[in-house]
Amino acid sequence: MLFNAAAIRYPRGNDLSKGRKMRNSLPLLLAATLTVTGCARISDSRINPLNWFGNSQPSAMTTSGERRPLTPIGGKSRVVDSRGAIQSITELTLERTSEGAIVRATGLASTLGQFNAELVETARESSVLTLTFRIEAATTNTAPASAHARQVTAAYALSVNDLQDVRTIRVQSATNARSVSR
Repeated sequence: MLFNAAAIRYPRGNDLSKGRKMRNSLPLLLAATLTVTGCARISDSRINPLNWFGNSQPSAMTTSGERRPLTPIGGKSRVVDSRGAIQSITELTLERTSEGAIVRATGLASTLGQFNAELVETARESSVLTLTFRIEAATTNTAPASAHARQVTAAYALSVNDLQDVRTIRVQSATNARSVSR
């Protein structure tokens, strides 16, 4: 008797289960339909970011006695860089990329809070490219800080064409300079 247990039979297709599935999905289908039809009202409401500024409207043109061009009369504009050089450069690396190289310099600022650091190309003589590490001074007086807190890193991307004639890249600061050669 131990091994002669009766076979357990499961029903093949219960007609009641099909009706339950339909009854469960019908409210979900109705809710989805009502939600989608409600989207038409959102397009005209203030919730829609496309309606925040409204449509453009014609306005009267104001004319002044003198029209000044956006560019200088000579056609050349001159940008004056008022940033100074960083105090010193502590590290300089040249990292190769598939499109050229990236020059990365880490410098030590004279005070805490200096910002807007950039490596600016200042000269290109024979096979030497000279960059200056420029940084904008803080506008407020800052407390003394450790050297680690005053570290600033900037990078300069060079394409393969820019590197074609360059053998040495030199980065200058206010007190020292570092160079890397290939």
